Amino acid sequence: MPSKPGATLTRMLALAAFAGSAALLSNALQPPSHRLPWSGFRPPSPVPPPEKGASLPQPPTPLVTPVQPARPTRPTPLVPPPAPRPSAQSTPPPAVPSSPIREISSQEAWKAFQGGLPFLDARRSEEYAAGHVAGAWCAPVWEADLEDRLLAFKAARRPGSEDPIIIYCSGGDCRDSHLLAERLLGEGYFHLLIYRDGFPDWVAQQRPMAQGQP
Repeated sequence: MPSKPGATLTRMLALAAFAGSAALLSNALQPPSHRLPWSGFRPPSPVPPPEKGASLPQPPTPLVTPVQPARPTRPTPLVPPPAPRPSAQSTPPPAVPSSPIREISSQEAWKAFQGGLPFLDARRSEEYAAGHVAGAWCAPVWEADLEDRLLAFKAARRPGSEDPIIIYCSGGDCRDSHLLAERLLGEGYFHLLIYRDGFPDWVAQQRPMAQGQP
């Protein structure tokens, strides 16, 4: 004959109560060192519902360090590159005297003579014949054959446009040497040095002299 549902439930509860009582009695009979502590039953703490409009907590984002791609390295050259050649524009122009016509002192005239620089005598040919700087060329600025005398001088010495040329006359108020310098400047010579004290100073210093026509 099948048992009723109520009798089965009663029987199960009785078995559970009996098992619990047996467990408590067995634990009480054990020595204190072997007894199990009884903490009782604690229901879990209820979790409060989120407030209205509040966002749900997001799980933490794992920290990931981005990996930078390795930059390509240039190979070290075994031979250094050649130095750039200087351009033609970087070459400085040749030095040009600050003034194409300049007066020089007696000492400068003597150094020029010792250096073999050419001397031009701008006085008249009669004065030149009476006495002149040794080796000087006769170039009388007021005489008609000045052009021929200058051509002979250029053919013999072949001075360049920047080569120094010493010009003298009687010194003092004499302007013949300046006139001759302006004539040569117009012909393309740009380093003209006028012996300021002229031939009288040369005689006073007892420097080498000559006489006669060229």
